[in-house]
Amino acid sequence: MRKIFLLMLLWCSLSEVFAQQGRVETDIFGNLDYISKDGKYTATLEKNIFDDLTFTDSKNNEVVYEKKYLDRTYPGIRQNKKMKTDIFYELLRQNRKSEGYRAKYQIDIFNKLIIEDNRGYKLEEGKDIFGHDSFEEEINGEKISVKRNIHGDLEFTSGKDKASLKKDIFDKWSYEDSIGNRFQFGERTWTRLLRKFRTDENIFRILIDQYFF
Repeated sequence: MRKIFLLMLLWCSLSEVFAQQGRVETDIFGNLDYISKDGKYTATLEKNIFDDLTFTDSKNNEVVYEKKYLDRTYPGIRQNKKMKTDIFYELLRQNRKSEGYRAKYQIDIFNKLIIEDNRGYKLEEGKDIFGHDSFEEEINGEKISVKRNIHGDLEFTSGKDKASLKKDIFDKWSYEDSIGNRFQFGERTWTRLLRKFRTDENIFRILIDQYFF
């Protein structure tokens, strides 16, 4: 509840900041237009014939949210003026100091989330051919991935760094990584972790964050 309240405060503060710096108007098609107080910076959030939303501005930035991505992540946004305005404010905040930035958010034919930009960033998140969750991120040519192998074990790779989380034939879970950490979870500890983090994928991500980031 506290987190939701803080997010609401953030959106309100963003609205006040941009209201002071310029104005946002809605055209007859429901698209949003922004112009700064000095008239030097303009931006638009508009819907195309495919129901995608595209942000463009006077600094040659462009961010495209394709329809399938919007339907999954922001259901109802095209008919919800407040939700659309909130995202517009956030895009203004992110891009007004950039120039020539291009990004696209989409869901491909295999129902995989793909986010890609022109600055060397790419994220792919979805299911592999076995139905397991798969995550792969690339930053300036360096890939970070979290996947399950054919045995169902979780594997993390980032350059030369590696880690795994797997269950042995005795149903004991163990974690191991390339920087020397290696331990096995007792039944009570594992049950407590599952109760707190709900899935083995979430537990693995917590361990990776603790030891690699």
